[in-house]
Amino acid sequence: MDITESTPLPIKSDIFSVIQVTENTLLEDSVGADVVSVEPNQTSQIHRHNESETVLYILEGSGSVVVENQKIQVSAGQQLCINKGQFHGVITTDDSLRFLSIQSPPILNKQKGTLDFEELGSSK
Repeated sequence: MDITESTPLPIKSDIFSVIQVTENTLLEDSVGADVVSVEPNQTSQIHRHNESETVLYILEGSGSVVVENQKIQVSAGQQLCINKGQFHGVITTDDSLRFLSIQSPPILNKQKGTLDFEELGSSK
């Protein structure tokens, strides 16, 4: 058993505050698990991950996730799958939102120096 005393520090990206749970573990290169927080009244940029399959599990709050132009209302206890290559984004209104994002392969891999992220309208 490997118990680590360090706690990953939050990363701020767009409207997301992200804590990488699998950072500095043996899973880091194969699975990303992040706790993501979004404050009220926020709208993220629409983007996609071309190599990563993603599952969101809503921990607290409520909001909307836009997937390929479909607005899906989400709240605590719900699960949402986002396939690789699907454009998506997050919208909150009066409530904040906190969710677990599980990706394979990881969207951000610090050791490999890769970020699987393409903003809608970018010339990738």
